[in-house]
Amino acid sequence: MRRFLVAFVCVIGAQFPTAIHAASATPDEAVHHFVEQVNEASMSFFASGSEKDAREKCQELLAWAFDVPAMSESVLGDAWTNASEKERKDFLGAFEGEIVTEYLDRMRGGATMTFVGTRTGPHGDLLAASRVTRPGKNDQTWIWRLRPQGETWRIVDVLVDGRSAISSERETYAQVLQENGGDMEALIDFIRSRSGP
Repeated sequence: MRRFLVAFVCVIGAQFPTAIHAASATPDEAVHHFVEQVNEASMSFFASGSEKDAREKCQELLAWAFDVPAMSESVLGDAWTNASEKERKDFLGAFEGEIVTEYLDRMRGGATMTFVGTRTGPHGDLLAASRVTRPGKNDQTWIWRLRPQGETWRIVDVLVDGRSAISSERETYAQVLQENGGDMEALIDFIRSRSGP
């Protein structure tokens, strides 16, 4: 999405006004391991130099680390409930394509990711931070919102300057739907237009 992973920028102290468990303070090992896997997978997107390979690797990461269906339902709200099965399927495909495009854009140019720490989030979720360093750019901190799924975790949102990416996109999508009389196909076309080829 055009704002998904575009501006996941915040100063860690400002983002976490309450105490954060630093990596050196032995956070929950399962969460630490999960975030490290996400970081390593993200840094390997462009290992082969092939854009096609990069997209495939990013899609693989989404498959095991992100709960894209839950994110889709959350970002659409009532529109998800009212959508047909075909519309939901088409939306999921477009939404995932947009995430992949933006994720890859954020990782170009030799970006590196380092686990920072975790703290408890709302509703049983967990917030985990990764510091992103890109040559010639200011460091960024991506705050993953994690939800337990079985014995592992899934990413369901990312905080952007203190505000969730899902909330930001929900407003954008709601506006597109409103301008098009609630037409899901118009929204799907809009999302695809921002996803590139």
